[in-house]
Amino acid sequence: MNERLRILQRQPRRISITLSYHVHDSLLQRSEEEGRSMSNLCAFLLEDALRHTSQPMAPMGAINGGNPNNEARNRQRSTF
Repeated sequence: MNERLRILQRQPRRISITLSYHVHDSLLQRSEEEGRSMSNLCAFLLEDALRHTSQPMAPMGAINGGNPNNEARNRQRSTF
């Protein structure tokens, strides 16, 4: 694989998500308290959550076996 392609594959990726009002408000308050952007806070929280799971970080399709019916995906959602 050529070096340029390897570098491009390691570039940060952007995503878009929909949050409930309460989750958004909690994230906004926390980001202001910590003096960071909401985007930076969300990236940090996601990376931290993945780091603390029993599974190593993996490509998106590989997380939870890529199966939407996986037990991990069906766990009850926490509320804010």
